[in-house]
Amino acid sequence: MQPQGPPPGSGGSGIAASLAEALAGMAWEVEPGRFALVGFQGPPGPDDLAALRGAGPAQAVREGGETTLLLDAADLEAVAARHPGARVERDLRWIRFRTAMGWEVTGFLAHVTGALAAAGVPLGAVCGFSRDHLFVAEPHLARARGVLEGLFGPAAAAPPEGAGGPPGR
Repeated sequence: MQPQGPPPGSGGSGIAASLAEALAGMAWEVEPGRFALVGFQGPPGPDDLAALRGAGPAQAVREGGETTLLLDAADLEAVAARHPGARVERDLRWIRFRTAMGWEVTGFLAHVTGALAAAGVPLGAVCGFSRDHLFVAEPHLARARGVLEGLFGPAAAAPPEGAGGPPGR
């Protein structure tokens, strides 16, 4: 059974301030849709960044001369066409941890990814300001769900589109 209301010790903010609070109050969900990861050399262009403006989750990372975009699968072909030789991972599912966590929380991803690694689930991890996220290939989703249900209980119902939640990490 998932706790109701803000986690203990969060001052009523709904933002977990410790690993114990994050683990005790964590809810998770599999975002609707399919996603893709595309990596290419050089900076993203305006059309690449426009692909991140949809309603669903997306992320851009720029480092070492490479750009990586995590985006809705529907936008993949257009982005890949602009970048011949781009590397692509398709059919990814996005797992969102709904409980907001403060930046002082340590060990959450280590706890979760360690359990998934022990079950042989390859994954990618990304962090938003308030929440952590994982992406896994569709063939590994059932195994990932089983591990996460063991850690946190069943997946939460997806929030209404546009619902953000409290600020935090």
